[in-house]
Amino acid sequence: MDRIGLIAGNGRMPVEVLRLCADKGVEVFVVGLRPFVEEKEFERVPHVFARLGEAGKMVGFLRASGVRKIVMAGGIRRPSLRDLRLDRMGLGILFRILWTFVRGGDDGLFRAVVSEAERLGLQIVGVQDVVPEMMFGEGIYGRVKPSEEDMADIRIGIEAARELGLADIGQAVVVQGGVVLTREDRNGTDSLLRRASQTAQKGRKPVMVKIFKPQQERRVDVPAIGLHTIEMLVKYGIGGIAVEAGGILVIEREAVIAAADKAGVFIIGMKI
Repeated sequence: MDRIGLIAGNGRMPVEVLRLCADKGVEVFVVGLRPFVEEKEFERVPHVFARLGEAGKMVGFLRASGVRKIVMAGGIRRPSLRDLRLDRMGLGILFRILWTFVRGGDDGLFRAVVSEAERLGLQIVGVQDVVPEMMFGEGIYGRVKPSEEDMADIRIGIEAARELGLADIGQAVVVQGGVVLTREDRNGTDSLLRRASQTAQKGRKPVMVKIFKPQQERRVDVPAIGLHTIEMLVKYGIGGIAVEAGGILVIEREAVIAAADKAGVFIIGMKI
């Protein structure tokens, strides 16, 4: 595989992508997005750190490094205009996608990012195309297995999550005893689980179901679970998680499985 550019936001995903690429001998040039990126994780590889608005700086370094394909990994929060540090190229790009900031639609924003990259002669590829081993497959991960009652709730959750995704609202739901307790909104997964814990009944623990929204841009917006997900499941009393096989990434797979086993939480990948 040719050298790739890694646009790195926060969290462990870009670190894991870099590690897996190194294991396979794939050369990576890192563009770390300030202030989100964990800079110390990338100081020993070819890199540049830049603000979101410094598009000219980023593109210049990518081209100089011979990069034509880029992969995006890690989270970023929506910055204020003051924090963008716009250069001339960044200003032009901002004007072309300004309506997406005003509208607030993440999927539209992601598609605009892909379009702008292609206009600049760069090809965005998905994390799953560079390191497919990060993608969930079908089956149970670890020693803990869902019960028949859990599986019944999971099937209900799959249908509820599919409807939620079609409405472009969220990707996940929590179900208990055949009842959908909560649906993900723009406040994210932690908020979903916290609200579920407030409405859950005594007895068998609720389950979480997370799937890929049908209209999501797979090259820049594939959802993932990691150690933080397991920590939140335990914190809010959720018994396990079902994810879409081929649609959800797992960050630090072995550590996630070990943490789930220790906590008595099940993880299952399912074909949707």
